[in-house]
Amino acid sequence: MNTTYRSFSIPFTALAIALSLGACNRNTNYSQPVQTAVSGGSTSASLGDTEAITAQQSHAIKVEITVQAPVKKLLPDDTRGLPHQKFLIRLSNGTTILIAHDTKMAPRVPLSPGDSPTIHGEYIWNDRGGLIHWTHHTDTPRHEGGWIDFNGVRYQ
Repeated sequence: MNTTYRSFSIPFTALAIALSLGACNRNTNYSQPVQTAVSGGSTSASLGDTEAITAQQSHAIKVEITVQAPVKKLLPDDTRGLPHQKFLIRLSNGTTILIAHDTKMAPRVPLSPGDSPTIHGEYIWNDRGGLIHWTHHTDTPRHEGGWIDFNGVRYQ
């Protein structure tokens, strides 16, 4: 083996391992929300519910959307399997969408009926108006991460 190649490969391998371990830190504390500079004038907030209504009308499946809409109703948490905070948002066309926010992957969002969070996640159509899930950071390179912005805080 070439000496130059060997001296390069050992530090490179060590760097690759260190980066992998840092990226896969399973001890990360997701119980605290991430403070961000979220404002009412952001692009995502100005989208309103147009993307969601379009997704409903086209019976979209597994489409990333961003929606801002008022919370219609808080639902009991889903505690079977992975824990999820559940609530309904009301769109301007009168329909609702179920939001299923994984509280093992992201902190709970302190919502009340009437609040208008901005939500980014994966939409799946059903005959009740659809649902949005994957509203948390991603744990795989095969899926885009989601989030919920509320009162200047990003929950992901």
